[in-house]
Amino acid sequence: MGFNESHIQHYREHGYAVVENFLTSEELSRSRHEIEAFIPGWLDYAANPTGCRPVGWDEPQRSRRGVRFPFRGEQLNANTLHPELRRFASLMCDGEPLFCEQSDLTYKCSGHYGDVEQHIHLDYLNHTLAYPPDSPRYWQTAFLIYYTDVAIHQAPTAVCSWQHYRDEILWPAVYEPSQRPELYDNEVKVTVPAGSVLAYSMRTFHRGTAFQAEGARVGHFISYAPKRPKWLGIVGWPEQGVYKSFSAWMAQATLEERELLGFPAPGDDYWSEETLAGVAARFPSMDMQPYRTKTQGIGEVDRDE
Repeated sequence: MGFNESHIQHYREHGYAVVENFLTSEELSRSRHEIEAFIPGWLDYAANPTGCRPVGWDEPQRSRRGVRFPFRGEQLNANTLHPELRRFASLMCDGEPLFCEQSDLTYKCSGHYGDVEQHIHLDYLNHTLAYPPDSPRYWQTAFLIYYTDVAIHQAPTAVCSWQHYRDEILWPAVYEPSQRPELYDNEVKVTVPAGSVLAYSMRTFHRGTAFQAEGARVGHFISYAPKRPKWLGIVGWPEQGVYKSFSAWMAQATLEERELLGFPAPGDDYWSEETLAGVAARFPSMDMQPYRTKTQGIGEVDRDE
């Protein structure tokens, strides 16, 4: 199920929207299959918390590489660049060219180091070097896809409509309950079936809540931003370039998919004979013809003059 007009209207009025059963049953099944391959046992424990906990459940991650785009397999990568997420994000920024700024898997269980009652906050502190204005030209949209069911006792995300703070300068970006009790009093707990998605903005107060019973939750943070402002974005995809898996994904990706990560488009001023040769050397299996075709003539002299 995609974003319909009621979801879009709710987001525009409240700063968030929830779409239940966003993923098809096939997409959800393939996603869960891939998740099981690199964090085995977490989905089983989420479904049956009376069973054994996953091996190493209480150990901090040694590296984020295993839970960050591009993933092993295809479906989680497809979810990252899902056409409906891109369409919604594009609507919110009035069609500004987009880039995907984040795609991280997140998982936690009761007693896990991530099992905490967060203070209510805005995400823009680590998504922009500046301030998120109420303007489509700078609009960042965040999504959280849930790969497990989320009941009220299973650490649901809490979100507060911006109707309660719409006309404020959004600083501070974090409040304890004693500082702004009305934000906590008016929060909504997002309880949804697996395959659902929460969309919210950098101007939307929200927080993670703690487990109230044994259980686990697996989700997927994905966010988009207009590509022109260089001060936006939570991660720099180039840091992934040292990994063979990232290079392999780059080589087989479509032109549009590469551009969503910030890769220069065909015809961009970046392309020259040197950069064509250098990129071809770095990614030997990448089809360079689209970049070469639209770059023909660079540096050539008009001999009719």
